[in-house]
Amino acid sequence: MNGNIESKEHISRRLGISASFVIFMTTFIDMIGFGMIIPILPFHPETVGAGALALGILIGSFSLMQFIFSPLLGRISDKVGRRPIIILSLFFSAISFVIFGLADSFPLLLISRITAGMATESAVAQAYISDITTEKERSKGMGKVGAAHGAGFIIGPAIGGFLSVYGLSTLGFVAAALTLVNLLFAFFFLPESNSKANFNIQTNSDGYWRRLGSALTKPLIGAVFLILFVTTFAFSAIPVIVPLLGIAYFGFMELEMSYFFMYIGVVQILLQGILIGRLAKRWGEANLIVFSSLIMTLGILYMSLFSNIFVFITSLTMISAGIGILNTVLPSFISTRTPPDEQGGMLGVTQSVGSIARIPGPLVGGLVAEFAGLNVAFILSASLVLIGFILGFKLLRAHKFGEQ
Repeated sequence: MNGNIESKEHISRRLGISASFVIFMTTFIDMIGFGMIIPILPFHPETVGAGALALGILIGSFSLMQFIFSPLLGRISDKVGRRPIIILSLFFSAISFVIFGLADSFPLLLISRITAGMATESAVAQAYISDITTEKERSKGMGKVGAAHGAGFIIGPAIGGFLSVYGLSTLGFVAAALTLVNLLFAFFFLPESNSKANFNIQTNSDGYWRRLGSALTKPLIGAVFLILFVTTFAFSAIPVIVPLLGIAYFGFMELEMSYFFMYIGVVQILLQGILIGRLAKRWGEANLIVFSSLIMTLGILYMSLFSNIFVFITSLTMISAGIGILNTVLPSFISTRTPPDEQGGMLGVTQSVGSIARIPGPLVGGLVAEFAGLNVAFILSASLVLIGFILGFKLLRAHKFGEQ
């Protein structure tokens, strides 16, 4: 059993609504709020006035907080349960949007992004899915959560682009109200999934981190984390350098930038919601990890070499598909190789590896684009993903990481 309340495949229904539906909807609505804000950041007066580096700082600070809080919240959810952590995260997420709505200076804008990063609940949501699915169904379950992310990224930017004409304060307050509705939905309908949750459970922090350290020294986990780090580092520059390219070469404004993020969501929901389960069954998770690195490399490289709108869309499709596969398969790949009572913590560490990469990624992307040019920034990102592909391919094959 995997720490779920009733069975591996199903959890009890509360008021006729399944737990899987509630966690998918909670993730979906949470990503709507996130998607409303992100496309508008390059156009915020405090960002425009401070330059590309400021945009990198805003995005990087969010990832820094994710790095700090994701494993902490994941481990706490192993101890006290998934439900209270998800609800608490939604509460602080609402606060971050209120601060965004009130922000009339760069420090306040930065505080809003820091608070949003502290409110990360992705690792806990993934652990929730691990609780209520079998190993065979886990990729499919993670794919549905990824699809919820993608769907939120379709709706969120659309709402954000529309509301931006009414002012950024309105945008922030609407996102906060939506998040509060999400909090109430989770509060009334989301059951606990972790039967081993116990407030009085004795936790040995040192022993826990020793166990995690031991897992990370295994070639399998190390290889996967290496791929995760370099590809995430490269992809984290995309929200900085791609909008800059869109503004410079295509004249994108808030609405067009929202379409750009919407398209990422469309690609990911089609991939993660429909195809990823079938692909994982046919080709295996290890092969999909390597394949995602390859198509990301090609997509980033093409975008830098051929700056026209057709290649822009094609490249964006490849990049979105690559990161979508990676973000879906990696948590499933790692969770199936982790003891059930450590999955929340390990998935938190997995997210933190990505968060570490996302801290310098936006800063480096912005600096390189500003001082060396956009083409150099794209080529640098493609080179990083290529390194991950080559090293990951060799490590996966050398240690027989393919699905048995």
